[in-house]
Amino acid sequence: MALTAELLERGATLLQEPCPRCGSVQIKYKSKIYCTNEDDLQALLNPGSEKEPSPSARIEVPQNVRPVSPATDNLRKLMEEKLGELSKQLDATTDPAEQARLLDLISKYLETLEKIKRASA
Repeated sequence: MALTAELLERGATLLQEPCPRCGSVQIKYKSKIYCTNEDDLQALLNPGSEKEPSPSARIEVPQNVRPVSPATDNLRKLMEEKLGELSKQLDATTDPAEQARLLDLISKYLETLEKIKRASA
């Protein structure tokens, strides 16, 4: 979650569409889409330390993924929508206090999404 927040500070954008393989949050950074769960975000933050990761190929959803309940799926979708809204607000503001408030909310939403993911695994 901290890596995602750091990338958001550096200009990444949260996407509303979840990763089609694992259902986790996706971000767009430097015109490429990364899964916050599957891709090596640390390599994006330290490009000199190792080769930049290429975005994961996400064509098929593994068959062993359990379906989530409609209530859980609705909550996940709501969190993703809120993350998209907050990302736009973060992009639009230059006030450091407002940026800190927005990043705090983003972190909480990402934690909630992570809990949803663990509960449905």
